[in-house]
Amino acid sequence: MTGLGREQVDRLHAELDLILDWQSPLGRPKVLPLYTALVMVLFQLRHNLPEDACAEVFGCATATVWRYQEQLEPLIEAILDEFAAQARSRAQSAAVLVDGFIAPVGERDDTTGLFSDKKHLSGQNVQVVATLGGRVVDVGDPCPGARHDSKAFVDSGLAARWADHYASGGPGMIGDKGYQGTGLTTPYRKPPGRDLTDVRRACNTAINRIRAAVERAVAHLKNWKILKTGYRRSLHDFPRVLRTVTKLEIYRWSTRPF
Repeated sequence: MTGLGREQVDRLHAELDLILDWQSPLGRPKVLPLYTALVMVLFQLRHNLPEDACAEVFGCATATVWRYQEQLEPLIEAILDEFAAQARSRAQSAAVLVDGFIAPVGERDDTTGLFSDKKHLSGQNVQVVATLGGRVVDVGDPCPGARHDSKAFVDSGLAARWADHYASGGPGMIGDKGYQGTGLTTPYRKPPGRDLTDVRRACNTAINRIRAAVERAVAHLKNWKILKTGYRRSLHDFPRVLRTVTKLEIYRWSTRPF
């Protein structure tokens, strides 16, 4: 239901229980126990059901779903910050990969530049950094969907955060042709009116094989369906939701038993 193992959910619940006085006799009685409320919030992020459908599943009001999302998601993000920091720290010693995807958010009356001509949908451009093993280790701040990957890479903050990687003598950072001109290692473009040399064609093949790992990482991140099947909440909250989901994905792969 949640995308996490039982022990992982139990660990999150224990951390939340230390922070919250959930069953306090003061104030409004809680509709759901803390563990159930946590499962509901994770379930909604994983499956992206409408809030009224989620309320039916868990036997509460739609307003309760909204209230618990607003209350628990920031705490989950804060609890998992240490796991995300450790994942980024471990990735500092080796080459990493970068790619972007469009998270659908629909047309918004007060926001322009969301429509991506390449993907033919309105959304947010999300830039993802992954290890060579296909594990997500970082995402940038979301950018309007119309923004090109090379521009979004800079505007998202990832270019500055990972600058040492693709600087001269750094471990290396690899992207697709959309990142040409940023300093990353990218495949060669075919010259106008000419074919690539055999050496450059072999280089492109090698780079594309390595890059397959970041596509797997993006696929795992989009298994949190709130980033894939249509984000319906306020666009103001999207950066926080993206950070929370990213840290949940890092928590999922970094603490699961092998």
